[in-house]
Amino acid sequence: MDAASKVTWTAAVLSWVLAVPLWYVSRFVLVVAHEGGHALLAKLLFQSLRSIRFDKDGGGATEPASSVPWLFNIVIFLAGYLGPSLFGLVGAWLLARGQTAAVLWASLGFLVVMLIAVRGLLGWLLVPGLMAVIWLVAVKVDPPLQTLYAHMWVWFLLIGAVQRMLLFIWHKQYDQGPNDSTALQELTKVPSAIWALVFLAGTIAALAYGGATLLRIEV
Repeated sequence: MDAASKVTWTAAVLSWVLAVPLWYVSRFVLVVAHEGGHALLAKLLFQSLRSIRFDKDGGGATEPASSVPWLFNIVIFLAGYLGPSLFGLVGAWLLARGQTAAVLWASLGFLVVMLIAVRGLLGWLLVPGLMAVIWLVAVKVDPPLQTLYAHMWVWFLLIGAVQRMLLFIWHKQYDQGPNDSTALQELTKVPSAIWALVFLAGTIAALAYGGATLLRIEV
């Protein structure tokens, strides 16, 4: 096993520990990517945002400034639970091409823009805290460790997204209160349980493809 493979496998194992055994702490980081997915798609579809809020139970909400067209609403809700996976895939693509710095600075830049819409004390602590960690890794950490941490970040997004959906389905949260699955059910009349399975399948596919990309496996 060469040095690059060792870094990738080490990062995968450490990220699994963060995303699974330590889930009830790390979920507060993943929800930033979740709400970031909503926010990014909303802006790409030229929709204004009123606020992004985070809850003490590990949830969050992205509120548009005005009514959103039906089809745009569906796309925006799809980008929540799939958001961390999509960000992870982009990160995996960059890391496979040796663009470690690009992963870190792109993540930092996105968080800076996202912070404009963040409201509430938890959000003002969570997002700047994550920004500070990424900035320290980008400017203060030596290249070998920087590469490891960047791989951990990408693996965490990919693995954490699957962990979130496994728990979501295990606890039948798709039938409990407002969430992306119930919102999509209202918009499409497709049962929320089906949407939960769609999210799970999407996150698993992203983990498989992104992992193979990071490990340089032909897919």
